[in-house]
Amino acid sequence: GKWHLGAAPEFLPEKRGFQHTFGFVGGGHRFLDWKPDPKVEYQVPILRNGKEVKVTGHMTKALGDEAAAFIRRKHDNPWFLYLAFNAPHTPHEPTKERLDRFSGISDPKRRRYAAQLSLMDDAIGDTLEALNESGQSQSTLVFFFSDNGGPVGANGNGSDNGILRGGKGTMFEGGVRVPFIVAWPGTLPKGQRHNHPVSSLDAFATAVSLAGTKPPVDRPTDGIDLIPVLTGKSKAAKPRTLCWRSGSQSAVLENDWKLVRAGENKQLLFHLENDPSEKSDLAASNPAELKRLAAALDEWDKQLVPPAFRGLRRDPQSRQP
Repeated sequence: GKWHLGAAPEFLPEKRGFQHTFGFVGGGHRFLDWKPDPKVEYQVPILRNGKEVKVTGHMTKALGDEAAAFIRRKHDNPWFLYLAFNAPHTPHEPTKERLDRFSGISDPKRRRYAAQLSLMDDAIGDTLEALNESGQSQSTLVFFFSDNGGPVGANGNGSDNGILRGGKGTMFEGGVRVPFIVAWPGTLPKGQRHNHPVSSLDAFATAVSLAGTKPPVDRPTDGIDLIPVLTGKSKAAKPRTLCWRSGSQSAVLENDWKLVRAGENKQLLFHLENDPSEKSDLAASNPAELKRLAAALDEWDKQLVPPAFRGLRRDPQSRQP
């Protein structure tokens, strides 16, 4: 699927440990009726193991079909599949059949968004069905999550973040709080809901633990093993600190207290249990919490390389092919 982790040759997925690849490099891609052009980011050729292939039909279905075909092959060893859809990233290009299915939505942007999302739902369903049909569902741990909250406002794509403040590209909850679903039939109980904070970084720590090894010791890692909580062996996750950074924005969350740096010199403090919409800045009335979280964020930030761009990053959702 989408590979937005570097387009230089040394950063391509086949150079980062993947044995089989299918997809494109860049921030997004057309979904229907595009003419491959290596000079246009959203129309770059689709590659399978480094060689250009022709894709007919909808891009989202093609990604689901490729994932399902991989799963159905005979595997003599444990495998890892990374399936990164570009949906529901713009440009919205659902099929006419799918768009007609959502004719009851009057907002044209929201309607196209829903149609695009439903095509992704089907592709995920096809992938999971391949697990069931091949008898691998009970030996496969599945993570599903989004990379960021929906873009809203003038550059919105039809997303709706509900009561959450902000959206993609911000450190507010609308930008960093996303759906996170874990499935492992036969091992994890069905229908559980956990309210403690987790992170996509936990997928790495969880997989490493299940593989019977340990994370690297030459650098700090932020993720934790989620299995003890998900299986019920531990009643609650250990208290933890989660941090984010993007350009001049950063944030830290700990025990429902969240500090947001919305610029170089602006700090906002929220208590998410009481104020999930982040409407009330408590920085002035809670100087001790502000100081403590600021110190924790500064200490975490020292572990990272300097950001390439100190200013607010441009939202790639606004770019059209």
